[in-house]
Amino acid sequence: MKKLVSLGMILVLLLAFAGCGGEDAKGGSGAVDTAGDGGASQENSTAEASEDNFEWDGNTIIALTDAGAKESSLVIPERCEGFNGMIFADKENSVTPVSFESDKDVSLNGVFGSAPNLTSVTLPAELTAIGDLEFQLCTSLKEITIPAGVESVGAYAFQDCSALETVTFAGDTASIMPHAFERCAALSTVTLPDTVALIDEYAFYQCTALTEITLPASLKNVGAFAFANSGLETLHVPGAMTLEGYADTSFTQADHEVAVYVEEGSWADQNFDSVFSGAFAKNYSN
Repeated sequence: MKKLVSLGMILVLLLAFAGCGGEDAKGGSGAVDTAGDGGASQENSTAEASEDNFEWDGNTIIALTDAGAKESSLVIPERCEGFNGMIFADKENSVTPVSFESDKDVSLNGVFGSAPNLTSVTLPAELTAIGDLEFQLCTSLKEITIPAGVESVGAYAFQDCSALETVTFAGDTASIMPHAFERCAALSTVTLPDTVALIDEYAFYQCTALTEITLPASLKNVGAFAFANSGLETLHVPGAMTLEGYADTSFTQADHEVAVYVEEGSWADQNFDSVFSGAFAKNYSN
């Protein structure tokens, strides 16, 4: 009988020990689960497309919902074919970056206009048009890439985007319309593609941080005050550039001299005094 009791006690102890081991194992498993939760949290910190963040008219987005307005970042769902109005200006919101789930072309229709909170907008790669007033008064926007298929940057498109520092053209844009980047006071980096044939009036007027730029080789027309009263200090003119239309105020600066680099014997060299009237110093490119 004593042996049976002893065996029973030993069995109870063994079961208790096994139970502790199971808790330890569960604890170890819990540590893995915690890491997994962390991964999920990190994944959730990246915005995902949700149609519930928007009000719809068919496949057109017409407004932000209350849920969408509370998001810190938004992804425009693939369903979207266009917008109706300035949805980020029409409703108080916390959205700073915006991107698109799909690369397909959409009609922007001024959707980002007067949206002071937006810091970043990644446009669809297949976008074909940036129309008038599209980003006007986006005062926190810091950079923008113009997709390769965009032929024209519309009038007033980025006017008064006072924090905009960098504009990148990804492809074959042909025209920059009037006042497109007017008073973008922080704009310091712009590389214009050689396909640009028109830079219209006041396009870069009072871009005071823009100190150096190279004109496109295909440039044919420059409007009045296109680069006037900017921070322009150095201007590079390709030998192949031949202007058909320009104003004597296209490049004029109110308070400083501009060093202009041209190729000897080029059209710009031969017509220098009529194009660059005022405080411009001609230099020959190496």
